Amino acid sequence: MKDNINILFISDGLSTGGKERQLAEIIKSLNKKENYRTGIITFNREQHFSEYIKSNVHYFKELKKRPTRLEPFFSIWIHIRRFKPDIIHTWDSLSSMYTYLPARIFTIKFIDGSVRDAGIEKGWQFFLKRFFLKRADLIISNSEAGLTHYGFSGEVLYNAIDIKRFPIQTRGKEINLIMVANFTVYKDHSTFIRAGLALLKDGIVDNVYLAGDGPHKQNYVDLINSTYSIYSDRIFFLGSISNVEENLAKCTFGVLCSTLEYAEGISNSVLEYMAAGLIAISTDVGGMKEVIEDGVNGFLIPPGDSDMIVKIITKLRLDRNTCNTITENARRTISEKFSCEGNINKLMSIYSGLCTKK
Repeated sequence: MKDNINILFISDGLSTGGKERQLAEIIKSLNKKENYRTGIITFNREQHFSEYIKSNVHYFKELKKRPTRLEPFFSIWIHIRRFKPDIIHTWDSLSSMYTYLPARIFTIKFIDGSVRDAGIEKGWQFFLKRFFLKRADLIISNSEAGLTHYGFSGEVLYNAIDIKRFPIQTRGKEINLIMVANFTVYKDHSTFIRAGLALLKDGIVDNVYLAGDGPHKQNYVDLINSTYSIYSDRIFFLGSISNVEENLAKCTFGVLCSTLEYAEGISNSVLEYMAAGLIAISTDVGGMKEVIEDGVNGFLIPPGDSDMIVKIITKLRLDRNTCNTITENARRTISEKFSCEGNINKLMSIYSGLCTKK
């Protein structure tokens, strides 16, 4: 085992998503370890986690926005040679594509960490992803479901949550509902909004929050303002937020609706709901069974079933004993299965083991 290990992370961006939050947590933890030097190369500039990660790594490079997709193929070689990593750990298929050749030429161990879903890649993208996964020295997935979907074995490193970010809160009398997810084809905001409107109409919840941004957000904003304007002062589109902890503290129920077509790996949003003491309700797709035991630490619903969301919340709204039991079980799940300390220890063991292999 080497005394010092240089880890170079490659990511397509450092925006507000769950993947980027996990990368930030890992880098923060490794920064506290004396025998690790970390660096990062990313292909977008001045994003949500850029300054935070920059302050926690030894080497930081944001490549300028590419006029063509070929530019990083050339510029990335320079920075890999400068940092001299023992291991390159990619976080998405684009990064694996740009990094594979220099990793092989410079005989650097190559970890492909792009398996963070259980169905997003389709058609040629699916086969391109498998091409690089097959050639990695090691695959790290954030769920068993992801490895099964892509047909590979590897290490499962679950998303980690720093539970200290979410102190136990005394909530007010309001019953509020939230979904934290970007407005993309991968998420099912239609089902969430249908449930939210029904719950508002029946007086079951007081307010509905949607946190996140994306190409389809304005469509939903226009829908509420035009067709359901009677509820527009109780449905809040928060956009991209940096204070997710504060917004979760105002809510009782956290919902994540995902599509069956694109599935889900392990949702960071659901883990944050559970850590923050919300009742978590998630679509039963992908790896969510690896997080939620239905009725014990949260609830799983069929894809597109807004009625089930309404039924669960209506039943639990005034049942504080059941709510308390579920939220206690949820926080215990986070502490035991998704802790930062446990994950970082496993990751360091993976890195050390890989460095000893010839």
